[in-house]
Amino acid sequence: MSIIDDCVQFLEDLILGDFNEEQMVSAQIIGGLISLIPVVDQVMDVRDISGCLYNINKHGGMAKATLDQKITLGFAAFGVIPEVGSAFKTVFKPLYKERKALKGAFNGGVAMVERMLGVKKGGAVKWVRALDWAGNTQAAIVKANFALESSIQMLEYIAAGHWWCPDHLEQLARDVIPSIKSLRGKLAAPIREAAAEIKKFLEELLGEHAAAVALALAQNAATTPRGAHGGPTRNNAVTPRAARDRRHEVVAERPRTQGKVSASKAVTVTQRLAYEGYKALNFAAKGLMAEHIVDHYVIEKMNWGLDWNVHDTIDVGSGRKAGWQNDFRKINDNQTPLYLCTPSKHVLQAGIDSVWFTNRAKSQQYAIVEAKANMNPAADLLSMLGEAKSLSASDAVQTPPPAKGRKKAQSTMVLQMSKKWVDDRIRKDFFRLETKMYRNYSRHVFLVTPIQAAEHTEVMTKILSEGLVDNPRAAQRYAEQHAEHNIQRAFTAQDIDAAEARYIKGGKPKRSTKPRKPKK
Repeated sequence: MSIIDDCVQFLEDLILGDFNEEQMVSAQIIGGLISLIPVVDQVMDVRDISGCLYNINKHGGMAKATLDQKITLGFAAFGVIPEVGSAFKTVFKPLYKERKALKGAFNGGVAMVERMLGVKKGGAVKWVRALDWAGNTQAAIVKANFALESSIQMLEYIAAGHWWCPDHLEQLARDVIPSIKSLRGKLAAPIREAAAEIKKFLEELLGEHAAAVALALAQNAATTPRGAHGGPTRNNAVTPRAARDRRHEVVAERPRTQGKVSASKAVTVTQRLAYEGYKALNFAAKGLMAEHIVDHYVIEKMNWGLDWNVHDTIDVGSGRKAGWQNDFRKINDNQTPLYLCTPSKHVLQAGIDSVWFTNRAKSQQYAIVEAKANMNPAADLLSMLGEAKSLSASDAVQTPPPAKGRKKAQSTMVLQMSKKWVDDRIRKDFFRLETKMYRNYSRHVFLVTPIQAAEHTEVMTKILSEGLVDNPRAAQRYAEQHAEHNIQRAFTAQDIDAAEARYIKGGKPKRSTKPRKPKK
């Protein structure tokens, strides 16, 4: 067989769901595939995930996926996360398979104790307990969705027809595209389910003795030479001690943990994945995502809007439209939470982001809300808040003059979200409610960073690329793909007042325009 025949056979096995993740894939086939299909290198990087998706598709799609298939997908998705992938792929997955083969007899690590390799006990237990399961599960979901989109691009390329592609493979790609596309938006739930099962398995299995073997297996796996794209090689040469030590540290000693990480340390994989997509969006799109997330956060977590019946959906079936189920609701923006497909110019308008009529007692019946998008999870509140000319000069702050004695007229300014600023905006934009809202509101600033916006960033990219801006009826098909609404931090009225006190004393912090000098 020629190399092209080998490539075609590999693609056929992959698409039909017959790909075996244990099988050898030669460097020649990988090189040949990359030369034939522009996007195939992305598929090969995550081919275990792609193989799982095609296998699930072969057996009727996600609705008919068994728990074992979901767990296999979970292991594959966790296996490509840099910080933890080696441990999941080369240690925990083989242990899971072995216990399954023994039909649950693999209890307490007894079978593993019999083949202990003499390493220190307890390390794996600490490793598993330190894992940030929520963060790594989100990273696995991102990786799985990336694999799905790459697989769809590969199928569409094959279906277009090429000189090297036989008719049957071209037709196979056409036949499979609809069902593979139907997996969009359906990966998060099964991966979360798989993560829960894997965590449960590890907690049940990893005792003191099991930990020793797990670490030993991790060390052996890490010191095994790897071929192209992660495949094992036949060269069993001994790896230098320094390389063994480095690889062992990656596999078993430095998981992504729940503990706080100092600012000087590298960001985690979830952060990197989220930031890569987020930084490509413009300022207005980031602000829009923050307002959308905060709108649904206060409905779902603060219970201010109580019952908005369907997230980011305009048609709920039977000719009915989404809407409030009681009197407690958002007041502005036509009394509607912002759709993710709202034109981003909306956030460039001056004024209060959102006003809510809540079910709280008087003195706080209304909530004034500001959403802030920022790359920095530890962003300073004063640096994020804007300032504006006071609409009532008697209440304005006389901001300090510039430094170094330069003479300049002092301006009458107020800090965004201060009481003076809010009262100005109520009189200007909500004058009909001024009497009801007088001394009857709370103030809140919610910070959203790329981590909380990860799923929304992915969907926002689809909305922009598919021309769905200002088309909520068409964009609602992606609603389930960005249904999580969380914030990085909530700032209270006390926080805002403290920021205002700093503002009155020294004005807004100056942004540095000079590059930092390297430390000597």
